[in-house]
Amino acid sequence: KVVLKLLDEIQQNLFNRAKKFLEERITPVKTYDEFKKVLREKGGFIKASWCLSPQCEEKIKEETGATIRLIPLEKEKPFSNCIYCGAEAKEVVYFAKSY
Repeated sequence: KVVLKLLDEIQQNLFNRAKKFLEERITPVKTYDEFKKVLREKGGFIKASWCLSPQCEEKIKEETGATIRLIPLEKEKPFSNCIYCGAEAKEVVYFAKSY
């Protein structure tokens, strides 16, 4: 019984550390200039509002090398206009570069 409790505590601790690690590497941005600055200086995941346009996604990829890595299943309300074109955003997505 003691071993099972210890294993549960270890698992919970590992989960909490991984969650904290991820959360510290997500930066929300509202402008494309801010997007590029975060990508250049900090990296990690960038949380941004997006209009669903494949053209915007492609331009961001061409100009920065970042691509959409996650479209959350639990939808979040966009917190700004589209990060690239300024049109009304439809989704909140997470961008990142692959290395």
